[in-house]
Amino acid sequence: MWFIVKLFLASMLSTFAMFGALGSENEWPGLIMSSVVWIWFIWSISENNGRRRRKDREREELIEELLRRMDRRSRY
Repeated sequence: MWFIVKLFLASMLSTFAMFGALGSENEWPGLIMSSVVWIWFIWSISENNGRRRRKDREREELIEELLRRMDRRSRY
């Protein structure tokens, strides 16, 4: 759901920046703003994936530690 909201927001902001660039004498600020919006969008999507991977790794380590403890107790 957040992906769709971010995509829509990035598209709208980028479109307005491009239209602003077309109507002005100096188009660079609009083009830079449009590029920054898409870079922000890609960064925000990749950041969530990194957090998910980190959380998954922490869960796996916790499960492995619990299994090791259970195995040690069952031996004695």
